[in-house]
Amino acid sequence: MIEDELYRSSTQYRKWSFTPAQLAEQRKETNEYAAAKVRAAFQRARASTTSAKENGDEATADADMETLTVEEELTIVNWGCGKIEEMGTALRLPKGLIATAMQYLRRFYLTNSPMTYHPKSITACTLFIATKSSHFFIKPINFIENLNGITVDDLKAPEFLVLQGLQFTLDVRHPFMGLDGGWVEIREMIEEGRLSGGRGEEVDEKRALEAVRHAKGLLRREAQMTDVYFLYTPSQIWLGALWAVDQELAEMYLEAKLGDVFSSSAGNNGSVEGADAMESKSATTPNSLTPQQADAMKQKILHTIQQCAEMLKSWKSPEDDKKERKELGRIGKKLMKCQDPEKADIVAVARTKMAEKREGSESEREEKAKKRKLEQEMVKRDADVFGGDLREVGGKGANGA
Repeated sequence: MIEDELYRSSTQYRKWSFTPAQLAEQRKETNEYAAAKVRAAFQRARASTTSAKENGDEATADADMETLTVEEELTIVNWGCGKIEEMGTALRLPKGLIATAMQYLRRFYLTNSPMTYHPKSITACTLFIATKSSHFFIKPINFIENLNGITVDDLKAPEFLVLQGLQFTLDVRHPFMGLDGGWVEIREMIEEGRLSGGRGEEVDEKRALEAVRHAKGLLRREAQMTDVYFLYTPSQIWLGALWAVDQELAEMYLEAKLGDVFSSSAGNNGSVEGADAMESKSATTPNSLTPQQADAMKQKILHTIQQCAEMLKSWKSPEDDKKERKELGRIGKKLMKCQDPEKADIVAVARTKMAEKREGSESEREEKAKKRKLEQEMVKRDADVFGGDLREVGGKGANGA
């Protein structure tokens, strides 16, 4: 089975891969639903503290409340990803594990809004879940020792809520190993003299190594702060990172690689097939294509990788950009005004949900109580049919008196 087919069988492809239009629509639905819930929550909160007349005025104000836009929500999610990176670094966790936690956070907020659950209540939990799914488990008490202001309850309370948001799918396919494999191939091509630019200049190993090193940096940071994991396959992402740092080298590698694939009778290399994974659910063997079809597929692959590279280069860190920093501050203040008051205490919310899970809803509890009462009445009727208690039937004679 080639890499493309393996990826298509993964939960990441089946549940967490989208077209740009699908991703935008999903975020729009989540935002609109959360905004309506927040307004309703504020109305209920005001109704419990104001008179009927005042409540009518306040309800109008709540209906006009300014909530976060989709873009503002995404900015807050990126802030949360940055916090995960800080916590992971403080705990000296592996880079791949930190990246997994960041993807968990991004997945969670596809169906949940920061207006409902603020990332500051979720970030530590996603990192904690990532330590377990990555077989790098740390005891909760040890986990929080280097994290200020976080308790064990803060860490564990949202766990079930987060798992629900992740649809209980914890597998994350990263592009890191793909880049390592690509580096091995590039080095072999350099040794064989197969990498040369348009002017016939050959690439040396030092330049290639430098490009791979910078590409790794993009995969650890920019790839986690953008939507590339939702829109592209792992092979597309690492090739896009290489393209972003050294376009000429990436083009030379792809020309050599695609030339090998389309001229090969086997023609089933995973890296190239993977680049077309989002477009078709059925693999096409390169040797079955006509020259025109092969050229069209080649151009399609190059265009897709270029788009991925542009997305990676588009991200600007708030730490390095004063304008972005100011914008983040504005959105943070706006979020404080439209944060769902019923979900602010995540520990209390989680305990309520777990209690409901254990005991069922109120209607379920009433149904169980009725069932128990009915069973008790049936037992009593059976007792009447077969006679009273043996102690009562025996009386004094039973004791030999």
